[in-house]
Amino acid sequence: MMAAAFAFGELAAMLPGGGMVSDYTLPALGRFWAMLALFSGYVLLIACDGGTQLMMGVASVEPVTGIPQMAVVALLFIAVVAINVVGVGAYGAIESTLTAGMVAVFILLGLFGFLDVGETLGLAENAGGSGFWPEGGAATALGCVGSAIWFFIGFEFACPMAEENRRPQRNIPLALILGLVTIYILDSLFALAAARYVDPAALAGSATPQTVAAGAMLGPVGYGVMALLTILASFTTANAYCAALPRMLYGMAREGLMPKVFLRICKRFRTPTVGIAFTVVLMVFAVVYMGMNGTNADTVSTLISVACITWMISYAIAMIDVLVLRRRYPDYPRLWKAPAAKIVFPIGLAGVAFAIWTLSDYLPAAVISMAVVVAFIVFWTKLKGIDMWEKRPLAEMAQSIRDSSERLPEWDEAVAEWIAEHPAAKES
Repeated sequence: MMAAAFAFGELAAMLPGGGMVSDYTLPALGRFWAMLALFSGYVLLIACDGGTQLMMGVASVEPVTGIPQMAVVALLFIAVVAINVVGVGAYGAIESTLTAGMVAVFILLGLFGFLDVGETLGLAENAGGSGFWPEGGAATALGCVGSAIWFFIGFEFACPMAEENRRPQRNIPLALILGLVTIYILDSLFALAAARYVDPAALAGSATPQTVAAGAMLGPVGYGVMALLTILASFTTANAYCAALPRMLYGMAREGLMPKVFLRICKRFRTPTVGIAFTVVLMVFAVVYMGMNGTNADTVSTLISVACITWMISYAIAMIDVLVLRRRYPDYPRLWKAPAAKIVFPIGLAGVAFAIWTLSDYLPAAVISMAVVVAFIVFWTKLKGIDMWEKRPLAEMAQSIRDSSERLPEWDEAVAEWIAEHPAAKES
């Protein structure tokens, strides 16, 4: 995951546009891989996960409030759409405030569980726990690498905000790295505390194991707090999806790789309203699927495992993009560079392959999903008479971002100077 953060950090500093992975891949590997990276990593991800997150959040609250799942989901959808139509300012303020609050409370829950505060206050009883390793030891833990990827999902959704950030070359890589480190520490702390209070089988059999763990550590108070955190987390995840994917689709449409309808923006707020509507429709698919099959551990596991596989493929493409662009454009201004790229990225690619192997039971469903994506790519490029293997010159990509985004002082100046010194780069 850190290798992926390094890749996205360098690429966002090179091309701070809304298209994100498609923008990065067009000059490196060509149109086919650009479209595959976007669809496999984000369209399929949101179709599998967007509604799943909302249903999990609501499922954790329904036993406490008694309010039907679908009613709460509908309210969350309305709130998410309203926030994202108003614009990135409203999104950023709400997302950052909620996230900071959730992180603080999550830290406290993990510490209280780890320090046996619930037991001291008579709210819970330490069950003896299962220790650090699961049954089967390190081999079992390593076999869960693909599932563990899910803890970090969506960390790179900061990248499409690069063109709306004054210093993306500094802020985006820093946000990606600190985000991963924070998630790792918090989830590890909470998981270690949970393992001391709850039978692992009870956690594995629940669609919302975090609420089970919090309830065991701090009684009804812990359950209630974690239920609130879960629904807020599902809300911020849906919010992030509605902020990121529409901008990626906008970037693809700008290159002719998606229908021009995705270029339509709200005149008042200048937000990609068609992309937002499309993202909501994707999330509705998972809501309907879980409504029909139930919000249970098996349904959740199936959806997120398929999403993990397709999502990791886009991560692999991003790592390859960095290596290819360094070879093709060695002197292009990189205002942030991934350290030890020739060592880090092969390790990252091997990690992706191993993580996918640990999810091999879900590979057939992932392959079918990606086959549908490939069929669409072939159909669309043939319909539009586009050479799907053609690479777009990096200078053209950079100029396109300069023309469509707000001024980014340091990046604009560095790129303008490079383009002036390499007039042939537009045809390379």
